Amino acid sequence: MNERDMARKITQQMNYGLTQLDESTLTRLRAARQEALAVAAKPRHVFGLAWAGSSSHHEGHGMHWHLKFWLSLAVLLAGLMFAANWQAHNGESTEDVDASLLAGELPFHAYLDSGFDAWLEQSSRR
Repeated sequence: MNERDMARKITQQMNYGLTQLDESTLTRLRAARQEALAVAAKPRHVFGLAWAGSSSHHEGHGMHWHLKFWLSLAVLLAGLMFAANWQAHNGESTEDVDASLLAGELPFHAYLDSGFDAWLEQSSRR
């Protein structure tokens, strides 16, 4: 049985059921149907984020929307943590510079520091 046959049988059953209803019930059903069609025809404006591949109104607003939100937030936080970690470990640490100074091996950038000359003059006066 294909979809058309199934649809035809369902339509026949529904039409048969309509013949069993009284006139007042049919009138109320027609009015409810017309009201539902009028509401469905009105454009709806939804405030929210636009995700690529989503429809203009949030059908399936449940789990998928929340999953996208939390996944985006997790990626953002992971990126921030990576950037902070990279920035903290990218440069030469002060402990390495202190150890080089104490060992007598000054790093090259220490000679380029303008404050280093002032420190040398001040320490030689003591």
